[in-house]
Amino acid sequence: MDALSPYLWIAVIAIVLALPGFGMAFGSGGYAGPAWHPRRLRPLRRLLGLALLALSLVAALLAFTVHRYLQLFEDRQVATIEFAQEGPQRFRASVMLPPGPAGAPQGERRFTLLGDAWQIDARVLRWRLPAALAGVPSLYRLDRIGGRYDDVERERTAPRSVYALDGDGRLPDLWMLKREFSRWLPYVDAEYGSATFMPMFDGARYLVLFNDRGGLLAKPADAATAARLRQG
Repeated sequence: MDALSPYLWIAVIAIVLALPGFGMAFGSGGYAGPAWHPRRLRPLRRLLGLALLALSLVAALLAFTVHRYLQLFEDRQVATIEFAQEGPQRFRASVMLPPGPAGAPQGERRFTLLGDAWQIDARVLRWRLPAALAGVPSLYRLDRIGGRYDDVERERTAPRSVYALDGDGRLPDLWMLKREFSRWLPYVDAEYGSATFMPMFDGARYLVLFNDRGGLLAKPADAATAARLRQG
């Protein structure tokens, strides 16, 4: 995210308002001038200080809201997939996963996918209020990858290929706990899944991304793949 994001400017405004506001509202003043000045103006000064603190609080809440809004548009890379064609509607898929918890490497996994396109599915754990308002990010677990045919009849009758991708440890068993003990986890919304698919062709490379706004999405990882997709 850009270092000069809007929420940072709003946060600076909140600090600028808070510092003098705190001093005016709770400071002793320390002024030893004419007798008419300090005591008569102290209530007005404190009132102005409290007003500045209130404006500072409003600005801070606005900064947090903007920050959370911008987070919805941040994409987290969850996998890179490369394809090499082995035959008609037959491809070797190389799936590279990012490091797991504590930076543990997950390496590369290879699968043989049949069909015209690949599809990847994930389980998504989203939070309800107040956890969502506090900024707790959604969690995900890649569930499976498979091939799919463009023709519906082929999808029904042709050989299928699907492989499990779970076990990466990104999502605790809160998914199952939510189903078994839903009353005890009121802030967890685990009934959510996401999937994305794109065409397969020789040399294709894709990035698989995840965001809190809509779950999984895929996009070309290089210019050659993007150009081939534009050709149709």
